[in-house]
Formats: sequence, C-alpha cells, structure tokens
Amino acid sequence: MKTAVIYLASGNSKRFGYENKLLKNIQTKPMYRYGLDRLIDICKEKEEFEVIVITQYQEIMKQIQYDSVTTVFCKESQYGISWSIKAGIKAAKDADFYTFFVADQPNMKRETIERFLSFMAEGRYELGCVRTEEELGNPVWFSKKYKKELLSLTGDCGGKKILKKHIENARFFKVLEESELCDIDFPKEMQAMLAKQGKSS
Repeated sequence: MKTAVIYLASGNSKRFGYENKLLKNIQTKPMYRYGLDRLIDICKEKEEFEVIVITQYQEIMKQIQYDSVTTVFCKESQYGISWSIKAGIKAAKDADFYTFFVADQPNMKRETIERFLSFMAEGRYELGCVRTEEELGNPVWFSKKYKKELLSLTGDCGGKKILKKHIENARFFKVLEESELCDIDFPKEMQAMLAKQGKSS
C-alpha cells in the first residue's frame, strides 16, 4: 500500500503583502521547513510513504536536496491550488492513497502528523482529514478512488470540495489544540506567533 504525502509549498501569499510568506524566517528557518522537516523525519523509515513537494518557487527547489523527497516545479500553481494538487497526483504515479499537507501550518506538532498518518493508513480509510470540534482542517486524505475527481478540480478549488461532497465516507482525526491548524496568512498572524514564542522561551 503506497501513500503519496504531498506537501503544497506553492501559495501566492497574496494576503501576506509583497513577501513570500513561505520563505519568511520563523526563528531559525523558513516557515515552509517546519512541516516538511517533520514529514521527512516521520516518513524516512516508512517505505510505504513517499514525500512529494510541489512548489512554484525556484528558491524552494534549490533548498530541498534530499534523496528521499521528490520535488516538482509547478509554474501553474500561481493560478490556484488545483494545479498543485494535480501536479502532486501525477508525480505520485501508482499511489493507493494521497494525503495533502500545506506549508503554512508551522504549529502542527510532529506527534499530530504522525498519529494522523498512522490513523488513516492503518484503517485504510478512503477519505478523511484532521478536525477540531467545529472545523475541518488540513491535512486531507484521499484514496485513489477519488483520483479522477481530484484531477478535475479547477482554479483555486481544493480537495475539501470533494471531501464535503462525500462527507458520509470520511473519517476524522481530532486535534485538541486549534492553534495547530492555524494557517499563517497575514503578517500580523506571524507577528503574534513570534511574540508568543518569545514569551514562552
């Protein structure tokens, strides 16, 4: 059973202003590295998991130099997340499952990522995602049953559209700390996170 762990590092950062938020440093490294480094560490000894990074940024392409990671340059990602999803699926080739992570959730803990992957893989569930009491979040998981629908996505429509369409088939992994699912979209959100880290250090 092969699972493609697809890491979407291709956002346009429109709400972040003139900077690429993924390359913005948080303490010692760029924001996109937090989730990616945790995934690489978790998946390196699991042959059934393949880490695939999708990006439209040459700088990220140059920074990721791991034999265990497939990196795909997708210029079309600028037109919406659907292009990144399709590029990931095509790179995954004969995968049985696809799970999509986003690169702007630096607060997601290693334990949460590992437990989510184990929960979905061991159950061989066809569809699911992490969630809080009230919200569905990323990462999201699909079996190859949904490959055709994923490849039919357009523009900035992501996989949640398909998950909600087939919600009766979905399984959910509950995250207790809502902060783990927070996307960093605005400079003020990053500033607040850095301030909080400064107080706790």
